[in-house]
Amino acid sequence: MTNDIRKTTFLQAAEAWVCNGYSLDIRFLVSPDGILDASITLNPLPAEKDTSFQIDGDGWHVGHIQAFPNTKKALLTLLSNAVDGVLTLPGKRLTLPERTSLDLYSDTSHGEPWYSPLHLRISGGRTPLSAQTQLGNFENSLRVAANPFDGISDVTTWLGFVSPLANQNPPSINIHVGPPVDLIFDKCSLVDDQFQVTLHAHPKFDVSDVTLMIRTAPGAGLNTRQQIASQIRWGRIKNGLRVGTANITLTHAESVFAMLMIKSSPVRRQWFIDATKARNNRFLAIQHFDKDLRMARHALLESADSSKFEKGVAALLFLLGFNPVIPIETDSPDIVVTTPGGKLIVVECTTRIADFASKLGKLVDRRGALSKSLASSGHPASVSAVLVCRLPRDQIAAQIDQLATHNALLATREDIESGLEKIRYPNDPDQMLDKANASLSNLMVRLNT
Repeated sequence: MTNDIRKTTFLQAAEAWVCNGYSLDIRFLVSPDGILDASITLNPLPAEKDTSFQIDGDGWHVGHIQAFPNTKKALLTLLSNAVDGVLTLPGKRLTLPERTSLDLYSDTSHGEPWYSPLHLRISGGRTPLSAQTQLGNFENSLRVAANPFDGISDVTTWLGFVSPLANQNPPSINIHVGPPVDLIFDKCSLVDDQFQVTLHAHPKFDVSDVTLMIRTAPGAGLNTRQQIASQIRWGRIKNGLRVGTANITLTHAESVFAMLMIKSSPVRRQWFIDATKARNNRFLAIQHFDKDLRMARHALLESADSSKFEKGVAALLFLLGFNPVIPIETDSPDIVVTTPGGKLIVVECTTRIADFASKLGKLVDRRGALSKSLASSGHPASVSAVLVCRLPRDQIAAQIDQLATHNALLATREDIESGLEKIRYPNDPDQMLDKANASLSNLMVRLNT
């Protein structure tokens, strides 16, 4: 997909999503040479707490701006300028360096994410940091500000950026637009063939643009698939929301897959399970000791303890049908895995981008050592290597090419969340691994052409 097509597709979708009354969140770090890092986030609801601030000094600008409500026209103008590498703020017009060679990337054009806010990253050319004396003066400005920060690393961590002293990615503006309508999970259920659906919509959103399809399992044929948007009953606006509900009668449904769309743009893909009909005995076994998998989910998605993250990854692999083990020896992969078909996998896990390079190095070395050992004993020497990183894919996009170069697979936060959606039913680990390796081969071909 070309930059022009990505730009047009994104702005057209934003036109359908953004409504009068959306909230705006802008974060930025700007050197005298231009934008180093910036983000624009639009959401239908206001932030719970206002944490806005701005600090300027020696040609540097850093800050966080929150505004609510905003007009649709103003927000679309802001987005249109941003995709051209320009960030328009009150009293400021900030630009990405090397705007003649902008590169556009969108998460929504890759894979099949379960949640699909509109996303576009606009990257400019790489430029060296300004003179250290200027940066040093600015760091002191941060320390004496009304809202003080202890230098550039402290303020970038607060904003959710990587410090420019450690960031290897090009300067960029990341845009995310939240949907004006969504499924409310705790008010959706499948019980005894009755599928109860609840949606919340922004009061200014045209609900006639909603499409909601469902597919039941098990089942065969087209009678398991249907569009149900016409059956949604939309209530009056109350407490700043419009609530839509539907009660759909199904036949022999153990689970329902739902896809919510706004016009031609996906918003949410989600499985809803009748818990009384779950069939994966691995899931039933783990759930017996860890109700609703609360501890496993915490280890995978929240815990700061790296050892718990490794245990969480091993548990998820077990639930998906793999056979994982965490070696006792410290000089070994974090996890060694086999599939029912006898394929071997070595896994390294990390929760931070700072560990990425070292973890990848260990992964490649340990796969090589294991392959040689297998070959010398007369066994098949093919071993897959997987790096599991808790961070979202867009935060480590710049490192993905390194994995392809070393013929290593990557599993990100999106893959972890996707895996958790599949655990109630038996899976085919060998098929999953083959599919991942095929995608890696396609990426390697593209990189080499």
